[in-house]
Amino acid sequence: YFVNYKLVDDWLQEWYVNQSTHAHKLGMNGLEIAQKIHDDEIDILIDLDSITLDISSEIMALKPAPVQATWLGWDASGIPAVDYFIADPYVLPDSAQNYYTEKIWRLPQTYIAVDGFEVGTPTLRRDDLDIPSDAIIYLSAQRGYKRHPETTRWQMKIIKEVPNSYFLIKGGGEEESIKRFFNQIAEEEGVDCSRLKFLPEVASEATHRANLAIADVVLDTYPYNGATTTLETLWMCVPLVTRVGEQFAARNSYTMMMNAGITEGIAWTDEEYIEWGIRLGKDAKLRQEISWKLRQSRQTAPLWNAKQFTREMEKAYEQMWVNYISAK
Repeated sequence: YFVNYKLVDDWLQEWYVNQSTHAHKLGMNGLEIAQKIHDDEIDILIDLDSITLDISSEIMALKPAPVQATWLGWDASGIPAVDYFIADPYVLPDSAQNYYTEKIWRLPQTYIAVDGFEVGTPTLRRDDLDIPSDAIIYLSAQRGYKRHPETTRWQMKIIKEVPNSYFLIKGGGEEESIKRFFNQIAEEEGVDCSRLKFLPEVASEATHRANLAIADVVLDTYPYNGATTTLETLWMCVPLVTRVGEQFAARNSYTMMMNAGITEGIAWTDEEYIEWGIRLGKDAKLRQEISWKLRQSRQTAPLWNAKQFTREMEKAYEQMWVNYISAK
């Protein structure tokens, strides 16, 4: 069920339409959409938007299906009509159930998996950025709304402590505002602003992924971690530093790293984030070991095994239905 279906050409939307056995192209009337779902006698309804889209919450609250679950929406909505929130052993702490009205349904390994990514031809070169060939490059490629002053301050402390290091910054937002934000914190932390390089957007996602390879280390955002960017970073075999929090959005990179088979770079405190950033910048051998482990993980790790993930998700749906029937 496609809510707010775009009539203009949207290749991603059309890809999903073409992969579906039945695709219903709907508008923004929540009551009509809920009625359609009810009339179709859907047994299990999975909301892929949750708190990222208001109308999906409206639809789920109307309870058009007997079993309802949230998956991928960056956290649960708290709507009583939603039965389950699909997670895994890492993306929510053990105590999380105390804070959810939905039952947390933990898949055995990972709540997300992909078969990899298309990688294009890189367009970033050190020479073009006036960065020496022997320099250490850190990268942050998150959207502007994920930036936090305190996390940026940690990142500047890392840059300051690693000689001959540079910080590449990429992500949506107003260009001058982003520059002011980073330059101000850099100056406050005693980092020369010439070590910061601001990157433009590129024409394609495949090129963006290829350009990630210029980085020696990627520095994650906190408390709103990367998601797609983290998946891409790990697929490109680049070491990553992430800070683990308590909420879903602050544990995304943690679960992805665990399910890619690496623990190096996982920080549980602010101090550990800085320590990992400095260590990875100074230890070329460790960076190589992590990169090798990530490359090997493409063959075996749960994060890259979409078929296994699909089987586990199907088992979850079957058990949800058994639970519903048993409770009637």
